[in-house]
Amino acid sequence: MYRKTMALCLLSVTLLWSLTACKQQVGIIGGADGPTSIFVTDGDTENAIIIGPDGEVTTPANSADTDTASDTGDDTVSGTDSDIMSDTDADTVSGTDSDIMSDTDADTVSGTDTDTASGTDSNTVSGADADAVPNPDGIPATPEEPPVPLTLGLLSGAWAEAVRAELSAFEQGNHVACEVRELSRDELHAALSQTDTAYDLLMVHSSSVAELRKTNALASLSALGYRPDDDFIPSVLDICADGSAYTLAPWYGNATVLLCNKQSLIASDSSTDRIQNLQNLLAVCKAAKQRGEIGFVYHQSHEDRVTLDFLPILRSFDGWFVDHNQKPSIYTKKFQDAVNFFLELTATGKALPDSEFIKAIDSGKAAVGFIRSDWYTPSAKSAATYIVFPGAATKGGEPHAAGTCTIWGLGIPANSQHPEQAERLLEYLMHPNIQRNLIASGVTPCRYSLLQDAEILKSRPHYAKVLAALEQSQYVPTLTEWPEMADILGEELWKVMAGRKKVTEALDDAQKRMEALLAGEPRPDAPAEDVP
Repeated sequence: MYRKTMALCLLSVTLLWSLTACKQQVGIIGGADGPTSIFVTDGDTENAIIIGPDGEVTTPANSADTDTASDTGDDTVSGTDSDIMSDTDADTVSGTDSDIMSDTDADTVSGTDTDTASGTDSNTVSGADADAVPNPDGIPATPEEPPVPLTLGLLSGAWAEAVRAELSAFEQGNHVACEVRELSRDELHAALSQTDTAYDLLMVHSSSVAELRKTNALASLSALGYRPDDDFIPSVLDICADGSAYTLAPWYGNATVLLCNKQSLIASDSSTDRIQNLQNLLAVCKAAKQRGEIGFVYHQSHEDRVTLDFLPILRSFDGWFVDHNQKPSIYTKKFQDAVNFFLELTATGKALPDSEFIKAIDSGKAAVGFIRSDWYTPSAKSAATYIVFPGAATKGGEPHAAGTCTIWGLGIPANSQHPEQAERLLEYLMHPNIQRNLIASGVTPCRYSLLQDAEILKSRPHYAKVLAALEQSQYVPTLTEWPEMADILGEELWKVMAGRKKVTEALDDAQKRMEALLAGEPRPDAPAEDVP
């Protein structure tokens, strides 16, 4: 054995020198007891030869036995298994499985089998089996199946277009196909009362929440895994939760602010930072009236009269429409004081339709009036600006959250056919980065991080006031009867302002009418009243 080994070594050295000069590749094949053969090739397997220890010359094709080619084991790089037709065995890095013919089988992708992917395992993205390709949420994609259809009902206009532009990445990452249907506010409200399964995600206005809770039209987002993070303004979240379960995500918000004409304030020897209570506000309005202007401008409709014009006054006196048991609390001393002040304030001004309201203040014809924060976007050059009303009745008085807030939320209908995918889409649209992208379309986010962002505030400085207004606001009572309650109070206020009723009489009648309403008694038809 020693002589054979020495002879083979000498032969190897000689061949190595001569064949290398001819650009041939030479290798020594080892066995358990040392070198057994010399392997010579020009890179082509068909042209390879093997020189045995006794000098015999063979080729891989006629020297292979039933188990191996060239006496190599299962773990070699260049051996061939008996079931393989192309150069590699089951354990090689760049080879194929023992059942593979011509480098791939029916389950492979890009020359790999179900256990390998271009030298990687089944968890890799490139070249791996289709079932193992994860999307950003870690949900396996299944290209052989059609994408899951999701239907979105969004408010028609810029918001819907902005959302549509953000859907592509989510669709690709979650193997879904989104259809956006643009609807009016009334159509969105009607969509939630449908018994079919037309929608998977809907925009919902906060004024509809009470009705939707009674009919269980919205799915529990909490049950689906969604919970708002700490970046949201707490007061905005109040309307989104039904007990401990969330049914809405706060996508967009606005709140009551006091719109002021800058020159009117200066002429009244005042400024926005000097309106600290109701008495300051009244002084500005009286001074404007003396100059021949409209002091306090207010709305003509019942509901706007209550929520926008009267509510900040009522809250400054610490009054509210219902008590902690959701029973009417109209016939009270706080309510009476608020109405008396409201009469004095409205005596300085005039009721105007919405189309003329802001124009009157912006032009300087009127001094002040309450609006929603999204009705007007002030700038440094604009004639009007707005402030967050302090909510105190007198100097040194206790401040209260004076305004009301409303939101557009995102909800999932209870009859959605794909609630899990819809919940992932909801979380995607509620992400700070996506909400940042939507700001240009007019969406006012309810997140501290965005409303306080220095770069965003450069182009939208009024966001600082919007944030404060949202923090210091509350929702109207979450009752299905609220619109009728607002009508009742508005009607009684009109009668007092027209001199047809005393304050105590009107409040007593309003209390009784609301109690009957909440008790389910039919409401008698009330005669129409002219605006005073």
